Amino acid sequence: MKSVLTGALAALARAALALAACAAPALAHTQLVDSYPANKQLVLKPLHAIKLVFSGKADALYSVVRLKDSKGEVVAQATQKSASKELILPTPSLMPGEYHIVYRVLSVDGDVIEGKLDFSVHGLEA
Repeated sequence: MKSVLTGALAALARAALALAACAAPALAHTQLVDSYPANKQLVLKPLHAIKLVFSGKADALYSVVRLKDSKGEVVAQATQKSASKELILPTPSLMPGEYHIVYRVLSVDGDVIEGKLDFSVHGLEA
């Protein structure tokens, strides 16, 4: 009887570990994993696009990225064309100064991810 109980407990433990391994990716929330320019980066060469990379796909209809100048004015804005892990924002020629990347994405699992990155442009001419 003891060996049957021990075997049943071992099987239950294996099942719990398998379930936890399967559930771990589902519980992970989408997050920003990379960007160009990076937060607090000093940009010294012409910037043609902003690129944000997320750990999971973002819904195309509700995801937006904006580039704002130091006064808070929107310089550029883009939404996605299709669900993707990357958001790309083409940028106009930027004058030297401080800029802010503001993003709001809806991950395919329903989570809203919002954030802001700051960077500076120095030594470039428009």
